Amino acid sequence: MRNLMSRHGGNRGRASVLAVTVTAFVLTVAACGSSDSGGSGSGTGSGATASSAADKVDDATVQATIDKAMLTDTVKLADLDPTVQDAFRHASVELTDDQLAKAYECWTGTSCDIGDGDVTLGIAEAYGQNQWRKISKMEVILQALTYPEIGKIIYTDAQGDLAKFQSNVRSLAAQGAKAIVSYNDFGSAALPAFQAAQAQGAKISTYVGPVPDAPATSLANQVHGDVCAVGEEMAKVSDEDLGLTGEVAILNGTPGNPQGATWNKCFEDKLQNATVGAKQDTDWTLAGAYKAASALVSSGTDYSGIFYDYADPIPQVVEAYDKAGVKMPAVVTWTSNNGMAKVWEKRLGTPDEFPLYFTNALNWEGRASVTAVMDLLAGKDVSSDISVPQPFVKAEKGLYDSSRPDDYPGPSVLVPDSLMTQMLSAG
Repeated sequence: MRNLMSRHGGNRGRASVLAVTVTAFVLTVAACGSSDSGGSGSGTGSGATASSAADKVDDATVQATIDKAMLTDTVKLADLDPTVQDAFRHASVELTDDQLAKAYECWTGTSCDIGDGDVTLGIAEAYGQNQWRKISKMEVILQALTYPEIGKIIYTDAQGDLAKFQSNVRSLAAQGAKAIVSYNDFGSAALPAFQAAQAQGAKISTYVGPVPDAPATSLANQVHGDVCAVGEEMAKVSDEDLGLTGEVAILNGTPGNPQGATWNKCFEDKLQNATVGAKQDTDWTLAGAYKAASALVSSGTDYSGIFYDYADPIPQVVEAYDKAGVKMPAVVTWTSNNGMAKVWEKRLGTPDEFPLYFTNALNWEGRASVTAVMDLLAGKDVSSDISVPQPFVKAEKGLYDSSRPDDYPGPSVLVPDSLMTQMLSAG
């Protein structure tokens, strides 16, 4: 499997709070530049100082953070799972310059001390080599800095190797990590290592990619969207927002992957005014997406829309249509990407303009996993399976940020601008 996945342009599209459980496939995410006042709170001071900082954040400030993370103002604080509410409250605490410097120090290394707390937080990364993963690492670090109970962070990267990932998880537990968060690319194959780590007293939470029916002994918590509900929401966008008729096309990832099977079915079951005329696999790669789009063009069918669960290769889809001299249809895709924003925005006001709907980049879910494991260690009631919103928004002018690279995930990132600039300059 490959990576799944704009500056805040005032996107305020229709959002649907996606709930319940998921029967989905774990995929790899590839996928508003924040203001300097965004981010996290104290990790270097006393416990009382940091805790009160989060507790004193008012609901309006928390709602503003949610609006930014979701790219819409229709997802309300009170409607979110209590643990997710708590996560956004922590994410809304302002960081000092010293704390931002500490975050960057942690981000550039594999181990760092952030305070006097006795909890070690482990980050078990499966593949940390792309921009989305690097930014997600920082989101986790910033969230950790709001917990005075956390004194140390240890980061591991398996670089896509299952055996190494399993070994890293066990190693984190052996080093005393009682809180572990992970983007798990390996699905149920990771559960034995998770179980071994939890048997040593760790609490583990994964984000974005779910493992359906994972026992609590193996996984204390999961934070993710509802894949079926996302498919249904795509159908609503097609019918109600775009008014598509005729035939539409679906682009999937690897052949037969359960994620695609799930959202495809839910999309087709809900779709009313159009029919699915083609499905093409892309392997979630840029070359695969270009090949799939070329096949759509070669078919001679005038598809009114293309639906995909990965934003990064949209420029390659557009390129295939351009090369054939065929007008690009509407696009509805999961996540966001600055490269996609660039190719879309440069067409505004021209005959080549096309409608674009997308979701937030999901990086913020790592913050919710940090809050989940810390709440569990504190004895709080945390659901083992937390479903979070993944609303779609309509692209508007201002989406593209020329100061950011193409692989920048976009406006839902909660990392402060000054820190993000420093990170991107580091390569």
